Amino acid sequence: MDTLEKVREGVRLLEEGLVAEAEDYIRSMRTNDPLAASLVEVYLALRRHNPSEVIRLGSRLSKNVSEKPELGGMFFIWMGSAYRLMGEPDTAENYFLRAIDFSEHTGQPDLASVARTEIFFLMFSKGEYVPLYRRVKDFLRTKGHGGGILALYLLSTLEIIRGEPTKALDIIDSLLESGETGRFRLSLLELRGLALRLAGGLEGAVENFLESAKGYAEMDGAYSVFPVAKALEITRLASLESPPASLLSKCAELGKRGGWGEQAAVKEIEALVSPEDDIAAQGLYQASIDYFRVYQPLEAFVSGLSSAFLAWRCESPVFSRAARFIAPLAPLHPGFASDPLLGEFLSSLSPLLCYQVKPTSDRGIRAHLAGEFLVSVDGRRLSLTGWRNDKALMILVYLLLSPKHRMAWDHLLFLLWPKERDRKKAKNRLHVAVSILRKHLARPGVLSRKRDFYQLEDVWTDLGEIENLLRLADATHDPAEKEELLARARELAKGELLPEFPYDRYIDEYRQYYERLRRRLFGEK
Repeated sequence: MDTLEKVREGVRLLEEGLVAEAEDYIRSMRTNDPLAASLVEVYLALRRHNPSEVIRLGSRLSKNVSEKPELGGMFFIWMGSAYRLMGEPDTAENYFLRAIDFSEHTGQPDLASVARTEIFFLMFSKGEYVPLYRRVKDFLRTKGHGGGILALYLLSTLEIIRGEPTKALDIIDSLLESGETGRFRLSLLELRGLALRLAGGLEGAVENFLESAKGYAEMDGAYSVFPVAKALEITRLASLESPPASLLSKCAELGKRGGWGEQAAVKEIEALVSPEDDIAAQGLYQASIDYFRVYQPLEAFVSGLSSAFLAWRCESPVFSRAARFIAPLAPLHPGFASDPLLGEFLSSLSPLLCYQVKPTSDRGIRAHLAGEFLVSVDGRRLSLTGWRNDKALMILVYLLLSPKHRMAWDHLLFLLWPKERDRKKAKNRLHVAVSILRKHLARPGVLSRKRDFYQLEDVWTDLGEIENLLRLADATHDPAEKEELLARARELAKGELLPEFPYDRYIDEYRQYYERLRRRLFGEK
């Protein structure tokens, strides 16, 4: 067998759940084909949901794989998946684009289709619905590709967001009638519930959400918390019979074992079961923030809108915060203008949802990354020279670049000390660097530690603003408004991204992403 065949055999073992056999297989290949052994080891780390280990192992292999194009497609998909799990969608996209390039040049169209589908889901997680809609439609027009079912699932979701729930129902029902089973069927039922809600079939929506939740719960799936939270929201807002308390309890317990998204859904449930509108509004607002941080803009918007509605109803002070939060998200979700539960409220709220392009105050961190690197904290310009610990400054740069301004501590270890074998020593160095960074920021709370992640709080960056303006420009149908938004984005996109750091691989990944944004703005090929 050649290297590609050996890697495929290792992947087959892992796909069939034969982990012990795969580990033996890796050991047996160490001497006769170390590259194949290392690649299967990368995939093993991905199957174990250990993205930092994937990145650590994979970074050493990039040069060798690049010399063997037939391996590049699957390898770069694995690397992109790892960065997606690390909360780095822009870096992930760079790897998926490389996977497409390698796969097309080596005659592997199915791998290229998988990579394109991965990019579609990344675009969705960033709220890039309008360009995504065009790309999914084009994708589905092609023949002989894989990933068509997932593309149809995305298309039906986008139809709901666009305000076409009946079109979505046609797609969903055809997929259900084709005999889809297992988890995908449960996902379709959840999506059908959302389409029915916007179409006015609230009781049917609740039934679909509950059927989906029960199915996931029977599998002990943490995801069950999402559809049951959607059902509970409808019953709370429409004064319908609440889902069974036993199901709510079971799904919430399962959700607590899940990831950040599932835990945000648990917060939503805890908020919605409170009989007090004020308490519910506060809990929903926090859930919406948590949803947004883990790239779930649809859930973030709906939860934030519900928070604003309940806060308005009881005159809670959280109303203004919830309204500010949903302001940039509302234009991206036009379908909810017809929502029978919150559509009328959203319409009355629209004059308040005027998205501000510039920071509304000096509070928090404000950073310009394009052109000259400038940072201020609470209105005070931060000196970026003379730091006695350059790693502390790099932590600030990495967190400013990273979407949602959060990074796992082990990812920071890899970026700052990639050759350090002693993890304990590296962790001590990281703690020192973080302490120094907090001293420079002069407000400890602006850099927090949440479980395995370091998080900058209350951040505005010009790169993030450019992304927001592009999304809003895509969402508007008014040519004058679109041009105004694009002009503001062009003004911010003058100059190179972080020219002060020319030789950093992580920053280079974001330079590639930034240049793609600039090409969209300035019409360059």
